[in-house]
Amino acid sequence: MRTSGPRTLVLGLGSVLVLANAAGGQEIRRVTLREALQEFTENSLALKIARSEAAEIAGAARQSGVYSNPSLSFSHDDLHHDDPVTGTERFWEQTIQFVQEVEWPARTSARRRAATHAISASAAGLRADSVPLAFEVREAYALAWFAEEAERAVGEAAAVIRRVSEDAEARLEAGDISAYEARRLRLERVRAEQEMVDAGLGARDARRRLAALISPGSGTEEVGPSTGLHEIPPEVTREAALGALSGRPDLEAAARQLDTAQAEVEVAGFSLRPSPTFGLGYRHHLDGFGGVALGFDVPLPVFDRGYGTREEAAARSSAAAYRLDLRRRLAEYDLVGASDRYTARRARVAAVVEDLLADGELLLMSATAAYAEQEMTLVELLDAADAFQGARLTALSLQSEAWIAYYDLLRAMGRGPEEGP
Repeated sequence: MRTSGPRTLVLGLGSVLVLANAAGGQEIRRVTLREALQEFTENSLALKIARSEAAEIAGAARQSGVYSNPSLSFSHDDLHHDDPVTGTERFWEQTIQFVQEVEWPARTSARRRAATHAISASAAGLRADSVPLAFEVREAYALAWFAEEAERAVGEAAAVIRRVSEDAEARLEAGDISAYEARRLRLERVRAEQEMVDAGLGARDARRRLAALISPGSGTEEVGPSTGLHEIPPEVTREAALGALSGRPDLEAAARQLDTAQAEVEVAGFSLRPSPTFGLGYRHHLDGFGGVALGFDVPLPVFDRGYGTREEAAARSSAAAYRLDLRRRLAEYDLVGASDRYTARRARVAAVVEDLLADGELLLMSATAAYAEQEMTLVELLDAADAFQGARLTALSLQSEAWIAYYDLLRAMGRGPEEGP
């Protein structure tokens, strides 16, 4: 049948695109979304920076909780004077001593609690940093899929116009169509081929963006999705989304930062009770005398009573409490908005996409067959090809937007690269 022509031509067009990529020396590597996220966790420079910053915070916190080291001192005093009667008299004394600052136990406990909370906050902060980065990878994967599917849809419509344009030259010589129709087809073919080129460039850019996010390559590698996104994304109710609020890593990080600030308030409260320093050693004289040497040193809070330190710690604790409250409110707003957007887009896909694709396909097939039998004008055929392309692109756009909205909901729920819905 004549209506089988466009489908045959589409397969030929796909082969041409594959040969073009091979001729350009550019091989497209295919990955699943899970593989893309795994490569991201291993190769992402942004994630490596976040890990380093979290390790820096954890190291500083761990060091702040360490007890001070003792010190060992040794001194040798060599004294002499010249006397006209007795001659030169000499005297020496040697002292060896251990010195240790002794901190109040409650202050030590508070410092270590602050360090523990700061380390937990850094780990939660790393997870919080990875969440938007993981969303970028998921979004890039969906956009790469859409770009490739859009290229395929534009190519299919262009193949129909090309086939009709080639038939038109023979029909023009036979006098079946006018010169106007032939020129119109030539112009339409040029436009369709340009759209195909633009769609191909868009697909290459989308694959390069995905590659840049997951691979440490030179920036010219192309990584494309190996699985499609034609299915409807999973259903996630608002109640389920809000149930993940307490598990968001940014809220956990803010809560641990508040715990750290409150422990630092306790530490600052000991500024009026300075830590004493004790010394224990041995002193030996030239004349044979020797014995134990004891030392005690304590700073007197005369001028510096630590008022500013306590005020600073209290203000930091208040700011941490306000920050936690603000982040919780913003997180709830973020979750509700992401859930509403996803619900609307998912419902739209379920309502129209299947019929939109089927109607566009049937419209193009019937228009091609009718034009071949001279039962349809050229303008009607071109309108059908344009409607087919528009329907296909609209359906693909709705599908990709639904998946991106789903991935955005995962972000709002605090799902990182290694976590699913």
